[in-house]
Amino acid sequence: MISHKYKCIFIHIPKCAGTSIESALGHFDNYSRRTEQDHRSIRMIEKPFFTHNIFTSKGNLFQVARRIHYGLRKHVNPNNNLTVSKEQYNSYFKFTFVRNPWARAYSWYKNVMRDENHKKNLGITKDITFNEFLRRYVGKGVLRRQTCWIKDYSGSIPLDYIGRFENLLNDFREACKLMGIEPSMLPHKVKGSSEDYRGKYEKESIDIIKEIYNEEIALFKYSFGE
Repeated sequence: MISHKYKCIFIHIPKCAGTSIESALGHFDNYSRRTEQDHRSIRMIEKPFFTHNIFTSKGNLFQVARRIHYGLRKHVNPNNNLTVSKEQYNSYFKFTFVRNPWARAYSWYKNVMRDENHKKNLGITKDITFNEFLRRYVGKGVLRRQTCWIKDYSGSIPLDYIGRFENLLNDFREACKLMGIEPSMLPHKVKGSSEDYRGKYEKESIDIIKEIYNEEIALFKYSFGE
């Protein structure tokens, strides 16, 4: 999301408390529909956009396609249409929140299983097991690697701050402090699962997460059971 009021860019990685953070920063003011979150990656916001770097990887070309498609869509929340100039992109405070990938994957599964629209869109039924769900969707869609959201076209991570879901309240206060704004209360906008994910994994599934998300596991020093 982009906030010109607070001069910040928040990269909302799904299932990392981003809806609560967007709400605290006014992204949903006067809007309460379903498709109102802003899940743009940094590459969908980055300025300048058209440089030789966009051709250096399939991942970059994928993000270019997402950026074009996003720009052509009609968004219910007009805040999702906000863009930045090159000067604003360089000067605005850029931050995100990340999450243990094993916990994040289970949280998304639980979200899908209690939402008929998600199940319909994915073409699954209520009897799909968590481990079968992982085999189908790990590394795809919402469960793309978290680094997909925060790497720019050069492969760098141009963020001023990276908070952790596991330390949400303290890290959000720190982000507000760095932005020079008064910390606001974080509303619990999307209720996640309070179940312990550790007992839901099979050995094979633990290893699948470790393999697919190896970069973010090493970068943020996550481990299963943390």
